[in-house]
Parts: sequence; structure tokens; C-alpha cells
Amino acid sequence: MTKIRTALILFLLLLVTNFAQAQATTQNNPSFKLEEATIASIHTAFKNGQLTCKQLVGAYIDRIKKYNLSVDDKAPINAIAVINPNVFEQAKKLDAAFQRGRMGPLHCVPVLLKDNIDTYDMTTTSGSLSMLGNQPIEDAFLAEKLRNAGAIFLGKGTMDEFSSGVAGISSGHGRVGNVYNTAKNSGGSSSGPATAVSANFALIGIGSDNSGSIRIPAAFNGVVGLRTSTGLISQTGIFPRGNLDGVAGPITRNVEDLARVLDVIAKSDSADPKTAGVPRARSYKSYLNRKGMQNKRIGVIQSVAKKNSFRGMPEDTHDLFERTLNNFERMGAKIIPDIHLPFFDLNRQFNQAGEREDINRYLASYPSVRKNYADICRSHRAFMLGKTDDCLNFVARLSRKNSDNYNKALKMFRKNKEYVEKIMDHYNLDALIIPVSSTGSATYDTRAVMNELVASNSGLPSITMNIGYTHQGAMPIGIEFIGRQYAEGDLIEMAYAYEKQTRPRKLPVMPWANQALVGVDIPTYNNLLTQIGYETYKNVLSKTTPQEAAKVLTPELFRRIVRKNIQELGSAG
Repeated sequence: MTKIRTALILFLLLLVTNFAQAQATTQNNPSFKLEEATIASIHTAFKNGQLTCKQLVGAYIDRIKKYNLSVDDKAPINAIAVINPNVFEQAKKLDAAFQRGRMGPLHCVPVLLKDNIDTYDMTTTSGSLSMLGNQPIEDAFLAEKLRNAGAIFLGKGTMDEFSSGVAGISSGHGRVGNVYNTAKNSGGSSSGPATAVSANFALIGIGSDNSGSIRIPAAFNGVVGLRTSTGLISQTGIFPRGNLDGVAGPITRNVEDLARVLDVIAKSDSADPKTAGVPRARSYKSYLNRKGMQNKRIGVIQSVAKKNSFRGMPEDTHDLFERTLNNFERMGAKIIPDIHLPFFDLNRQFNQAGEREDINRYLASYPSVRKNYADICRSHRAFMLGKTDDCLNFVARLSRKNSDNYNKALKMFRKNKEYVEKIMDHYNLDALIIPVSSTGSATYDTRAVMNELVASNSGLPSITMNIGYTHQGAMPIGIEFIGRQYAEGDLIEMAYAYEKQTRPRKLPVMPWANQALVGVDIPTYNNLLTQIGYETYKNVLSKTTPQEAAKVLTPELFRRIVRKNIQELGSAG
């Protein structure tokens, strides 16, 4: 009995020691501020001896545990799908490399990847309970580039299941709350990366975008998001939902960090033919020009396919949009206020053509938990794809790769691109501008975010940024610049110039800290996240439809589910 008690004491001492080491934070370095940190500020802190990679990672993990699942006063943020269990070991290796004089362009930059982007050291579930435990054996191409540049992966971010939706809801993770008001929509499908970056749970987020999946959550959470031109960034190692128009891109709190990340991941990939021959800037950082608005001609899209781009927008929000345009003019831009796209094709009928073959090939490329697309349906856990028979029928109806419908989709994208660029040529425009949401700020009304289809259905690049906040509720309001194909540099130039002329973004108010989770280790925390997702699916989502999910899984209901699981964890401990 004495031996058991002694062993238990030693185990507890070891646990406390490891926890203290793992939770080393920037409190010992008061000159470094975690909130709103930048790549430049953390690199300066490293060089000045004020900070180590392990300390930085500990500070972010500590913040995640305190605030990500806080439920005392409101619904949780729930931005994290999984924390990287090896993150502290990787931080130690980066610290050792730094001591040897090795420092990559993204040395110890904490990144949160969307949960559909592969890494060899974390699962990829695409937000679905049907893919629970799915472990790729290689990094996605962009993840490899980030890792080689010194970035450290804190974990994966929550998302709409299989990128199906803009509400941050999935069978794998439950519901994601907007960081400015968790009762409101986080946007999607890259919900977790956007909310995490805004909440200062990570420095950089990487998302993917089909119908606005980077731009909508970035705008709703007051950060910067870039949908890149088709082919600028490789899709290798990203779950291939809607590969025809899907792209990856960065989500950041400022434009400079976005340019730095783009320099690393915008590379040609021999395994992705779309990336071949794409004209890339030698460096996107070279576009960080404070006078970047001077002599720019910007057209305001008033309507798309005869649909008003500002339908339902409150008067005060519209006034803010107009004041922003006036600011552009004071900075040297010329505003062309009346651009219409009456013949733009908004059809999304065939944008998933070839998806069955793409997903089957992806699942067969490593020992996946699912053999093929149909096997996902038969799991009875692919909520956003519908009931089993509905899912199987959907998969069976998908047009094949290189079919007539596949080629129709490609032709439509090409015609839309040529149409938009022809209008830009006619007015000699450098960019177009449109509100991300026609209602201004976060909404569950999918009709309000149809503006995002201009870039999606043309393959053109677009960048979203914050222009202010609503008077009531202080919710972020986002706009979108749309550029010519592969003109990401021009968009970065304009966005950076505007950002430097505005006040710093308004920080979201964090919820009450959840002290009950501060002391748990990473495996326990990850298990809690999984359990929350499972119980949400079993008790709520499995009994409703994808169309009704946002109404049924209310913020308060999800708050109760999370609180119950945290209490049970405490009881078990």
C-alpha cells in the first residue's frame, strides 16, 4: 500500500512538473504581448531573448484551454477540433534549431489548419463523425511548405461538416460561435480558423473556400481572409470536396502576415496540374505599400445577375460603406460607383462534378477509416450529407470527371472570368468591391452571402477585410475586394494601404475563463472535444436535418451540452 501511495505521489509530482513546463507563458516576459501578436513581433521577441518557442506555444495552449470552451456566461466559441499532441516536442526542436542559428521565415509561427487539411501528426476528419480517427500519413503540400518554413501547427480548426454550409455546424464538433457574440453565426465553412485567429488562439489560420468559406467567417469575425485564384495554391492533401472551384488560403489579423504566409504556400506542385504555369509574384511582401490606394480605380458592384448587392442592409451599415469609399478617395483612389453584372452566371449545379472520383482517390491514398465516398454515407454519421439513402443517391448522381457537366462547369467559370475582366477593362478598374454580407454583419441567412459567388464562380482572387462595426452589438462588418486573375498582389497592396489608415481592430471581449480546463493535459482536452461532438450528434443533430440544424442546435442548447461534458470530466477526475 505504501509503494502504491509513493508511486501515486511521484506520478502527481511528475504531472504537475510537466504541466508547469507545458504551460510556460509570456507572463514571465511582460514586454511581449500575446494578444494581436504578429509574425514580426514574435520574431523580434525571439531575437531579443524575450521569448522561446516553447513559451509561446504554452501561452497559446493556455489561452485555448481558458476560453475556447468557456460556458459560464455564454455559448462557447469552440474553434478547436484538436490540439496537436506533439506541439511541445516540436517547439523544443524549433528552439534547438534557433540556438544553432536556424530561423525560417515562419519560425515558430503558431498555425491552426482547417480540419480538411492533412498533416502526418494529426487526424483529418473534415468535421465529420464519420471520419473520426482518420489519420493521413503525409502533410498536405501547403502544410509541408509551412512546416519547412518553421511554422508550428497548434492543431486543427472546427468547420462545417465536409465544407457543407456557412454556419459552423458539424457532427464532429457541434456548433462554432462568433467570437464577438457567441450567440451569432461564426460563418463557415472555415469557422474554426477564423474564430481562432480573431480570438488570439493562433497567429495564422489556413482555410479552404468554395462558396465563401474563407471570406464569410473572416468577415464575420473581423479578420482578413484571402480566396486565391484557382491554381495559385496546391490542393494536394486537402479533402477534395468541390475540387473544381475549391481553393486554400490564409486567414490573419493583418495584411502583412497574410502576405508573409502567401509567400510560403503559393508554390507550384507537380502533383496538382492546376498549379503549373501560374504567374506568381516573386514576393507578395513587396506589395506592402502604404500608398497602395493611390491612382487605383475601384468599381462598386451594385448588382449581380440582377440581384441587389446591398439588399437588406441597415441604413447605418450602408452609411459606413459609403464613408469607407470616401476614405478610399481621400487616399488617392477613384471610385466608379455603379457597376452591374447582369449576365454573371450564379449557377452552382455542376461545381461538384468529378467529386466522387476525387474523394475515392483521396481515401485510397492512405489507410483511411473510410474506403470510398459511399462508405462515408453508410457510416450513418455523415450528418451534413443527409440520411444514408439520401447521401448514396447524391453520390450516385454526381457527374463524372471529364463528363459533359464537368466541362460545362469549367466553361461557366471561364466565361464568368472573361465577363468580369471585360467589364474591368471597360472601366479600367484595378479591383471591384462588394459587401461580404448584404445585411452587413453576421447572419444565418444564406441569401445574404450570395455576393461571394462572384469570385467563386469565376476563379478570381478576393480579399476580405473589416471596415468597422455595427452600432448595436458591435459586430464586425466586412467588405471584399475582387481582382483580376493572379492579381493577389494588387489586392494585398490596396488592403494594406487601407489597413494602415484605419484604427486597430476592436478586440473581441473574451468570456469568463474556464479554470476547470486549465489543468487538463492535451489528450484529455482532445477527448473532451470528441465527446462533445459525439453527444451533440447523438442527442440533437441526428434527429434533425442539415437545413434545420442552425435553428435546432441553439447557442443555449449547445452551451448546456458542453457544460455537462465539462462537469462530467471534473467528476471523473
